[in-house]
Amino acid sequence: MELFSTTLSTIKRHRIQFSISWVIYLVALFILTSLGMLRLVLNQLDSSHQIQLFTRKEIEQLQHYFSFRLLVSAITLFAILLVFFAIRIHRQKKSTASIKQLIYSTGLEFIIGLLIAATCLIVFFTIFEPVYESILQAIYHQGLNQIKELPNFVLSNGTSGIAYSIRSSLSFELSSTTLLDLFFCALAKAVFSLFLYLCVLIISFRLISTTTRKKNVR
Repeated sequence: MELFSTTLSTIKRHRIQFSISWVIYLVALFILTSLGMLRLVLNQLDSSHQIQLFTRKEIEQLQHYFSFRLLVSAITLFAILLVFFAIRIHRQKKSTASIKQLIYSTGLEFIIGLLIAATCLIVFFTIFEPVYESILQAIYHQGLNQIKELPNFVLSNGTSGIAYSIRSSLSFELSSTTLLDLFFCALAKAVFSLFLYLCVLIISFRLISTTTRKKNVR
């Protein structure tokens, strides 16, 4: 309880820094959720029994494209969080609190920021779903542009039948309920990944602090 009250008082004293941290989380969650959601969308399209828009090779190319960008984005965002976490700890060393309390308090502050960012992203998706879908569609089309000789249309019977556009809206291929489920699934994975990374950061800084203190005692 004392840790929570200390964290809240720190947030009140450093509102700007806290705002920056949860905005970073919001951007991180948006990127990770969007790329993760597109990977799930591809799995849905690949398992569709109605019409196969892509060949197995094309699905693999798209999955590789989005997976690579998801990995690069995750590593970059994790590096930014590491630097920002270290800066926050360093700037608060002059306070009367112990380094142990500073680490736990900063970690809890970041977790609170993560929850706020996740809530804001859910609200944004709920209120501005068409806007989010258009952004997702633009990223999706960017991935399609990486495939050479991709046809514009696919016929339902292979060589005849109804023509389906490869670049049709995602809402046309998938229902709103399915897109909502995929969004929450991707968001949950992104939040869990960042939360796990924060736990690793807290433990790592705690171990470094303990090791440094023991060396100084010697």
